[in-house]
Amino acid sequence: MKNLYHLTKDLSLLYVEDEPETRENMTTVLSDLFEKVIVSDNGSDALIKYNENKIDIILTDIEMPKLNGIKMIEEIRKMNQNIPILILSAYSNSEYFLDAIKLGIDGYIIKPISSEQLFLTIKKSVTRINMEKENEMYKKHLELKVEEEISKRKYEEKILIQQSKLAAMGEMIDAVAHQWKQPLNIMKMKVDMLQYDFDDNHIDDKYIKEFIDHHGEIMTHTINTLDEFRNFFRPNNNIENFSMEEIIDSTLLLVKDEFIKHKIKFVKEIKENYFLNGNKNDLKHLILNLINNSKDAFIEKDINNRVINIKLYIDDYQQKLEISDNAGGIPRDIIDTIFKTNFTTKAKTGGTGIGLYISKQITDKFGATLNVRNIENGVLFIFSKDI
Repeated sequence: MKNLYHLTKDLSLLYVEDEPETRENMTTVLSDLFEKVIVSDNGSDALIKYNENKIDIILTDIEMPKLNGIKMIEEIRKMNQNIPILILSAYSNSEYFLDAIKLGIDGYIIKPISSEQLFLTIKKSVTRINMEKENEMYKKHLELKVEEEISKRKYEEKILIQQSKLAAMGEMIDAVAHQWKQPLNIMKMKVDMLQYDFDDNHIDDKYIKEFIDHHGEIMTHTINTLDEFRNFFRPNNNIENFSMEEIIDSTLLLVKDEFIKHKIKFVKEIKENYFLNGNKNDLKHLILNLINNSKDAFIEKDINNRVINIKLYIDDYQQKLEISDNAGGIPRDIIDTIFKTNFTTKAKTGGTGIGLYISKQITDKFGATLNVRNIENGVLFIFSKDI
């Protein structure tokens, strides 16, 4: 009895019986087991009470006025296929057994009722109820853990992306200084020469026009570079259509002078331009990661003729961006692991290993794929998206 109470104490039972004395005696016994016992004396009233209350299990007689037990069960099964239903039945009601089986009855208690049979039959059903509740709680707990893990991974991904941008920022601060120092020095020298040219009567309309045109180009380049840096590092969640060719050009503008300093040449081949929908800064970030990897490989391996090829085209119902170099390729034993978190071959020089991992995450956000393979004298990355 104690073990049974442990299973039933939090459950509610609908008890349907038309015989007053049996109903009164059984209600007393059942009330000691269940948290709540709802009593009815006919099938019609029982249906009303079923709809008005939260019921975990039903115990019903078969022969009743107004609506018998079988008809009542048919109506309940239309609403709930899973609720456990136990039948109280005399041997004289055996003609109903087949109908009851078809309705998925969970147990039979034969009249006159013995306590041993009653408790055993109830125990079988409530054990199932408790297992289902535990499974449901476990499922909800698991779903909550999955949601928490997804939120955690999204947060960690944002942190990694920010770390990757900060790493890129550190590398490019020197590039900013270099890109500005040279043109500013040129402008200063030309301004210093103005006085000499004026004294020598070299300044005329043609001189002024050439001076304005030349320095206008330098200032435009400097301003454009500043705008690209600001846009790249500024948080941006805008989703928009953008031209891949423009993204390539603006990314190369960020690193133009830095790569010239390291004698790295870009060969750009635009067979077919195409547009993508998403955060354009993410694509700049991806391209920047890939070309910076090539730059590091050129420097580390001391390659003389340094070339990065960028190819944009549409092929076999796919939009593709290829970035390749001639920096010697990636060792076979690690090429399959380069997109994993924190994998790096540059730990000694401060490599974080997040650049290629972030590139893969960005690719996934666009519903695309990023593949890598070694080619003659170098490596090829292919960004592909189905049309």
